[in-house]
Amino acid sequence: MNEENAKIAKLKKSCHTGKIVSNILCIFFAIGCICSIISAIGMWSMGREFDDYLVEAQQRGVIENSDKVGAVSAFEFNLGIVPANIESDIPAVQAAIDDHPMSILYGGYVFFLGLAFAVVSVLSKMVSSIFGLIEKENTPFTAKVKKRVTIVLAITSGILLLTTGSTFGILCILLTWVVHNVIDYGMTLQTESDETL
Repeated sequence: MNEENAKIAKLKKSCHTGKIVSNILCIFFAIGCICSIISAIGMWSMGREFDDYLVEAQQRGVIENSDKVGAVSAFEFNLGIVPANIESDIPAVQAAIDDHPMSILYGGYVFFLGLAFAVVSVLSKMVSSIFGLIEKENTPFTAKVKKRVTIVLAITSGILLLTTGSTFGILCILLTWVVHNVIDYGMTLQTESDETL
């Protein structure tokens, strides 16, 4: 029984640490989300001034028209990827695209980066709640833990399928299935252990 108490204490300590790290990551990504969305709004509101600034910075050599990452210039930004065929059915949006396409395009990139940060922030908070639940209940083998772990892994699988491609998404789906079954088996063993005590 002493060994079991030591293992429970170790589990609680590791879950407490995991909860703290997950909460820090949640805050970090939430700040990233807010900064990205504010930056995107700033790019959109600058309009033509943003496009002119990028061209001027490229001419001064501060921004290099390159896909590579290097230490020669202070900042590198690829100005050559603005598609020539951005179109909108809304006349005001089309006028903005025609006038300042880089502001619209890069503002959109940064805005969607902010949305990605928001999703990761929510996932970090869900992971933190899983650690908190395990810490409170002294075991990872409960129906609540199984449900939350499955939800987090399923959402992560979906994100990976949509962003990185099918290989990582399929691996995460397999991982979700295996972890779900491991927790299910652990719940059975936990029930048998509780009944023998």
